[in-house]
Amino acid sequence: MEYIECLFVDATVADAAPGPMPGVVHRSPAAAAAHAERRLGQGVSRFLVFGVPASKGLEGAARSDAVVPTFLRTTRERLGPDVGLIADVGLSPYTTDGHSVILGDDGVPDHERSYAAAADLASAFAAAGADTVAPCLSLPEQVGRIDDRLRRDDLAAAVMPYSAKFSSALYGPYRAAVRSALGSARKAYQTDYSDIDKARAQVGADIAQGAAEVIVKPAMLYLDVLQEVCRDSTVPVAAYHVSGEYLALILAAEHGGMERQELFDEFHAAVRRCGADAVIGYAADDFLRSSG
Repeated sequence: MEYIECLFVDATVADAAPGPMPGVVHRSPAAAAAHAERRLGQGVSRFLVFGVPASKGLEGAARSDAVVPTFLRTTRERLGPDVGLIADVGLSPYTTDGHSVILGDDGVPDHERSYAAAADLASAFAAAGADTVAPCLSLPEQVGRIDDRLRRDDLAAAVMPYSAKFSSALYGPYRAAVRSALGSARKAYQTDYSDIDKARAQVGADIAQGAAEVIVKPAMLYLDVLQEVCRDSTVPVAAYHVSGEYLALILAAEHGGMERQELFDEFHAAVRRCGADAVIGYAADDFLRSSG
């Protein structure tokens, strides 16, 4: 099973600085590229990249000199094809309201504007060096619309959607990391955590539209869903150990009576038993210690 490490590339730090999640560092584009090079030597070759902009705005995020394109271009030039760069094309790090879609005046997701905004980001990130883009709109045509745009722009990036993405209380630490205004609020347009059928349908729709891989998110509390998706999927499946799940294990270990390494080993074993091809998360060191 492969580990895909989450990277926060932050326009507000000169080199590297602790982020709001314990043990998770925010890095400048240059520092993040250097970190990716070190990880390659340790056995991690793919990274899920999140931008932390100096100011909010979707247009600015797609500029060639924005924080994510700068990192992608720097890293691709430095490391060539040896590194896998998965660019998150969620809108939430860049929108003032923190939502991952564009909402209309009635508070309902505007599908067309949301697809267009995500496609703009995907195209910009692919042009800068991402070999994969990861949309998380929780909308039915997210893969097809973005794939069409990439082909139209003559870009070869694959699409790896957050397909089974549940409306969860476990995203709060991530939102703090990208300075989202949303806080801990759950998003009504994401899949209800009791509705497995809807999640499986979204996975099927994404694969039918051309997804190269799919993501189940969260992972630790959704192992039943992960196992079903792994059993049925015709493409590789990644389990995203989201920020709240990561933090829960960290705090459990700090509380005493439990060992951090054993907790992460047990979680990674559970994901492996489900049949996942990869785990996405913030604990690459823990994964490497147990697999080295």
